[in-house]
Amino acid sequence: MTVGGGVLIGGRYRLLDVIGQGGMGRVWRGRDETLGREVAVKELLLPPGVDGAERELLVRRVLREARAGARLDHPGIVTVHDVVEHAGAPVIVMEYVRGRSLGAVLKADGPLPVARAAAIGEAVLRALRRAHDTGIVHRDLKPDNVLLTEDRVVITDFGIAHTADATTALTRTGAVLGTPAYMAPEQLLGRPADPANDLWALGATLYTAVEGQAPFTAETFSALCIAVATQEPRPPARAGALAPLLVSLLTKDPERRATAEEALAALEAAARGGDPSGAGPGPAARAAVPSAVPVPRPGDAAPVPVQAPVPVQAPVPGATAAVRGPGAAARARLVRFAGCFALILLAGTLLPWNHLAALPHGLGPTGLAVIALVALAHALPRPRLRPAVVLPVLFAADVALFHALRLVLGWRQTGFGTLPWHVGVNMLVISVGAWLLWWKVPGSRRGGGRAWASATRAM
Repeated sequence: MTVGGGVLIGGRYRLLDVIGQGGMGRVWRGRDETLGREVAVKELLLPPGVDGAERELLVRRVLREARAGARLDHPGIVTVHDVVEHAGAPVIVMEYVRGRSLGAVLKADGPLPVARAAAIGEAVLRALRRAHDTGIVHRDLKPDNVLLTEDRVVITDFGIAHTADATTALTRTGAVLGTPAYMAPEQLLGRPADPANDLWALGATLYTAVEGQAPFTAETFSALCIAVATQEPRPPARAGALAPLLVSLLTKDPERRATAEEALAALEAAARGGDPSGAGPGPAARAAVPSAVPVPRPGDAAPVPVQAPVPVQAPVPGATAAVRGPGAAARARLVRFAGCFALILLAGTLLPWNHLAALPHGLGPTGLAVIALVALAHALPRPRLRPAVVLPVLFAADVALFHALRLVLGWRQTGFGTLPWHVGVNMLVISVGAWLLWWKVPGSRRGGGRAWASATRAM
């Protein structure tokens, strides 16, 4: 769909002039003729070559999820006023925000001081948490989607960006060439949307804000995707107090990233702490975002980037400490082993159809050794599968393991009931217990553990 200026959309929204355009859409400044107010109207550009059924499905999903985004009520999120259809495609009517994007500020003024970037990041994260609490993941957070006004930091494209189909987005290279630098590795791989995606994007956005460039750059779309998915970001040189947080947010494994709560605490501390190069703390350290500046219209000369001199941040004590160490994973294995050992022992002695304690060797060295081996098998690092997949797989593995032990030890020498429902309940208790330990004990995922907070506490 392509519309022109002066067109009336939805019977009330008149398009005035284009204020922005990307591969997936065009944004107009418009006027709500009914209420007499300025609005921003986003015209979504559907991928070329989409057949009728796919087009209808995409339109329905955009409409449904944009309406879900309209439920968000937060000063840090652009308000979605309406969703209408025009020429068979969805049109999103949003609050019109006068100001500049963070991306435009960085191009014009250069990297930001750490305290100012932290204050902006804090506002963005508070808005993201509200969205996540509502079940909405942005999935396209980047400097160009963060708007700065006199007294607000506002995220735009909620209810829109996160609806893009992963396969469509990743094949339309012209439409998303600039986006993969801010997309989490798991998002590039097409995995389901998760709040951890937005935390990665926040880390990449803040990295860009203080370093002046994205953590990953490449000359081609494919090379950029490969870099994000397989390479480590360039170590931040200007981040100062934010360095440990940026390293944690840009961790490949979403399970090992800083949580929203941890990130918020680090951002608050960095924003209050002022510039480590010498500027004292206080209200000025938070640096108000730029005053309202009209959005450039088509044909206006683009501002020439001017790299303002930015003091090199003094190293923060503890900031160079290892983000995570092997100790957490070893402790997690020990806790899981002890938990599974106790669970098997209790199930074998307390459940009425089991008779572990009655066996001659049940609680002797042989029996305890068998229990220890089974518990050790359950203490392995958690597989990289979804929780809903792990539980049935673990249950089936436990049933198979029980029957294997029964063949080795004898029909009744396992100490556990052998009727089918006995086996089912026993294995369900053990597998659910191991499953809970995997998800509740910190550091249980392969390479898990989250020791980065010890570094940020030194800020």
